[in-house]
Amino acid sequence: MIKVSAPCKLHLLGEHSAVYGKPAILTSVNSRITAIVIPAKAGIYTNNDLRKLIESIIKKELKIKNIPPYKLEISSQIPTGSGLGSSAAVSSAYIAALLSFLKIKWDLNLVNKLTFEAEKTFQGNPSGGDNSTVVYGGLIWFRKESSDLKIIHPLPFTIPIKLSKNFIFINTGKPKETTAEMVKLVRELYNKKPKIVEKFLTDQEQLVKELLPAIKMGDEKEFIRIIRAGEKNLESI
Repeated sequence: MIKVSAPCKLHLLGEHSAVYGKPAILTSVNSRITAIVIPAKAGIYTNNDLRKLIESIIKKELKIKNIPPYKLEISSQIPTGSGLGSSAAVSSAYIAALLSFLKIKWDLNLVNKLTFEAEKTFQGNPSGGDNSTVVYGGLIWFRKESSDLKIIHPLPFTIPIKLSKNFIFINTGKPKETTAEMVKLVRELYNKKPKIVEKFLTDQEQLVKELLPAIKMGDEKEFIRIIRAGEKNLESI
């Protein structure tokens, strides 16, 4: 039996603007999705669509023709469709487990690369921030320079206790729009009213840069101000 888990993630700041090459700060959260792969005489899969997607990505990347049958079990502590990176978490855990089942030597960079390919199916035009955060874990500074180049910096510090002790994780329910739909809507707005979106992107980038020292120094007042300003900025589009 091969068992691999991956955490969910939160966008502290930089959601949507990360798609346009602006920086974002994300953090992993220790609510997890677990994938279990067990050798079997015949395939038994809890999610056949997910299996087809992940197997096709691995076959294409690693030039594999056939994958032996196995039993797949997925369990989750993460609500789906709530902006917590559930698609990236399930893909990364499943990919790592399946690579181990195939006795393929892997590292986090390979898992992240393959998970990003899966995210393209789930999210349409992902930045790469979700998969990078659930794969590498911790606090992540992320920037998409181009479709082929992404700057990923696992930060050498965590959210200080005096900030994190006041964090409350609330499930407010599944939003009406998916992430892919929202990204598409912002893209359409950009095409119609570029000045509005450009202002949003500039303001969001500045706020992300201000947030980094606020986290490092544990400045609660400044942290709250920046997060609120970022939310107001998101609402503007």
